[in-house]
Amino acid sequence: MKIRSLLGAITCSIAAVAMAPSAALASTNYKSEYKLSIVVNTTFPWGQGAEIWSDLVRERTDGRINIKVYPGTSLVQGDQTREFNAIRQGVIDMAVGSTINWSPQIKELNLFSLPFLMPDYAAIDALIKGEVGKQL
Repeated sequence: MKIRSLLGAITCSIAAVAMAPSAALASTNYKSEYKLSIVVNTTFPWGQGAEIWSDLVRERTDGRINIKVYPGTSLVQGDQTREFNAIRQGVIDMAVGSTINWSPQIKELNLFSLPFLMPDYAAIDALIKGEVGKQL
């Protein structure tokens, strides 16, 4: 179960980095509201984390930036595999989901669908912090 939690955290981190619009980070021309699609409902840990993060963003930007959480992949009619296309089209700004559903669009994410290749947490850390992690 710990491996699943770690992989979930890694997935969230990768998604946040991959989805962050670099132009918005580089300038002050940001939107007042961003759409965050999450796979699960807000009663699950990922959903709770999304809600907490949304609140922290609003609080730390003095309300200038708001993250609206859309649970259950509701912006893509529940089809997780359509999230990347929705991001490309501007329907969604960010997403938190499973790498197994995103790996058809980003082949490198298949790595996280094979946790049995790594015997322990130290091996996972070495992989992520090493050359493979840099390439991802």
